[in-house]
Amino acid sequence: MNRSLYDLLWELAPPELLEYPADGTIFRDGDRATAIFSLKSGRARLVRFTSAGDMLTMYTANPGDLLAEAALFGDHYHCWAQADIPSVIARHDKETLLRVLTADPQAMLRYAALLSRQLRDLRMRLELRSIRAAEDRVKQYLQLAADPANGRVEEIGTFKDLAVRLGLAHETLYRVLASLERQGVICRDALGIILTMGERP
Repeated sequence: MNRSLYDLLWELAPPELLEYPADGTIFRDGDRATAIFSLKSGRARLVRFTSAGDMLTMYTANPGDLLAEAALFGDHYHCWAQADIPSVIARHDKETLLRVLTADPQAMLRYAALLSRQLRDLRMRLELRSIRAAEDRVKQYLQLAADPANGRVEEIGTFKDLAVRLGLAHETLYRVLASLERQGVICRDALGIILTMGERP
């Protein structure tokens, strides 16, 4: 969950809240790009269709995630977006957002910096999903995400959120974390996960 970018978008372009049923279409490939969307609750996907009619999922959004950020600089959407389950989705008007960013260079820099961070996070997800063993995948994530000063892993969200981010069943993630705690690789407290000194990057 990229909560900082989500919060900034709500601050710059207060949204219209829309409710979608399961399988409800948010926008279609080729529709004119008039807004950026953020997910308040539920789950949504960006999809494309092959020439054979098969649906390919490009991205799954959870609460706090954004959809169609690139639409800010494009005329049309280049994929379909649909709700997986009943969802509340915020529509941030593109013209409003562009007007605010153009008038406020500091806001534009904040937005650009957070988009850059989101790109880095996406690359990290792709790297992690190339690691087959669940324990190795979780350890690599923790090493990449831990604060070097204290070993604390920030912005995990819920453990279910983290499982989705890592491409693991949440039951698998719970088992791996319990195993790492028994091994002394991590400890857990009310705030989340701390990586031990020996395992810090």
